[in-house]
Amino acid sequence: MIRLICFLLGKDFEPCKSCETLKQQLAIANEDRERLTDSLLNILQPKVVESVPVELNPVTQTAGLFSRRRAALEAKDRHDAQILAGSKSLGKPDIEALKNINELEAELGIEKEA
Repeated sequence: MIRLICFLLGKDFEPCKSCETLKQQLAIANEDRERLTDSLLNILQPKVVESVPVELNPVTQTAGLFSRRRAALEAKDRHDAQILAGSKSLGKPDIEALKNINELEAELGIEKEA
């Protein structure tokens, strides 16, 4: 109230020490909050890396392009079919090895488990 009267009369007044201390603490807290906000924003922003531009050659359309692509796909399909045809015996027991095992068991006198 005294401050308001002094203000209206145009006289300067001495601010109290606790008010000055609170103003300083508020300024420090605001600076800390601003630094924290800036550091969080820097963390969240992605880093931009500029690379050297690469010249792209335009793809030319030719009449033989589809036929070449079809021939390559057919060759790949033939190769895959050969792999599948050769892998039919995968996962099956080898009959020759099974016969050898049975012969060895007979020679050693090992009886089959029930």
